Amino acid sequence: MKILSGIRKGILAGAAAALLASVPMTAFAEQITLRVPSWWFGEPGNKVWMEKVVKAFMDENPDIKVEGYNVAYGAYADQMLLEMGSGSPPDVIHLLNMNIGDFLRNDLLLPLDGYVAKSDISKETYSPAQFESPLMVDGHTYGVIQMVANYVPFYNETILKAAGYDKFPDNPKDFLELAKKTTKAPNQFGYAAMVKPGSYIQTYMDVAQWVIANGGHFAIDGKPTVNDPRNIEAISMFKELFDAGVMPRDVDKSTYRQMWWQGKVGTLFDGSWMMGFAKAGNPEIVKDLRTAPMPWPGHRTAAAFQLWAIPKDAPHPDEAFKLIEFMQSAKWQKEMVAITNAVSPRLNSIPDGYLEANPWFATFQEASDKYAVSIMPAGLELYGNEVLKIIADKVEEILYKNRPVAEAMAEAQAQVVALVKN
Repeated sequence: MKILSGIRKGILAGAAAALLASVPMTAFAEQITLRVPSWWFGEPGNKVWMEKVVKAFMDENPDIKVEGYNVAYGAYADQMLLEMGSGSPPDVIHLLNMNIGDFLRNDLLLPLDGYVAKSDISKETYSPAQFESPLMVDGHTYGVIQMVANYVPFYNETILKAAGYDKFPDNPKDFLELAKKTTKAPNQFGYAAMVKPGSYIQTYMDVAQWVIANGGHFAIDGKPTVNDPRNIEAISMFKELFDAGVMPRDVDKSTYRQMWWQGKVGTLFDGSWMMGFAKAGNPEIVKDLRTAPMPWPGHRTAAAFQLWAIPKDAPHPDEAFKLIEFMQSAKWQKEMVAITNAVSPRLNSIPDGYLEANPWFATFQEASDKYAVSIMPAGLELYGNEVLKIIADKVEEILYKNRPVAEAMAEAQAQVVALVKN
């Protein structure tokens, strides 16, 4: 009996060993959780892609759980600075080339050089902007571009035709006239931009589109040029439209974007992702939506980009970059274009047949290829939010307090010069 008992034990032990050998080791590994806050988790179209790519990543990496959650675009940078300053950073953060400077100056980001060197993110596969300031500072990489944002006119063809237009204007004077003729306030506005006080990054972005299109900028090679005559001319045109009542005022960006896809706004200068918003919010209007180059002779187009970065004290940096690399892979970038209509930083990421099915996208691709100018004041990227806030605050004074444009911009110039010298 003892011999039989021993045999049974041996058989059971062997069976148990075989069973353990057949179970993946990840089943016994401790599962970690990556915290990934992003406004994309709360936006139509973008949310679909984020949830899809995160699920695919977790399916391939069962030892990693991704806790993705929505943080509003307007409050994002301040909340991340607060969380990181308090010692509880997320694993991956979603930034802009307009606000990364605040994080760099405070030494809050992890250099990614080693990770990028082992990835397929290279000058042969990726946008040149990936290898320039502010993503590269003093030879170190601090982020990976997630998507490119070019801002061109997105207009409602039906609204334009009702006002007697069969094509979009190609100069600013005619565009101002178009915006006025297509306004039937308060039910319909010819144009919309961020003019509600309190959102200085968004105000800066929308005004900078005019300044850049008009041939100006707020800095050149690190030298502030806030009161350049071309800037003053562009902001004066913006003020003319504001005074004419062609823009909805006391609404935030989300609200007036919704008004656009509801057919209550004729034209926005906005990004390619807006088509995804329209398809999700009001599919019936998609047939009426068209794009055009910026209505200035040179078609200069303000360009920004969103990026992924890893906090310096992130709990799981290796796994965090693994997720970033997965999201930015060739396969998932093509999926991003197809689902969100965003412009990818990865070269050759337009899916087969996409342009034929989405001819409006060609304007964004052409702008990216030929006319893109960084929306950030060149050479002042590390001063990020401070420079933007100075300019946006003066724009609000111009709009709401009727400060003379030249006077307000001269004051802003002096403040930026003082900031850069300190």
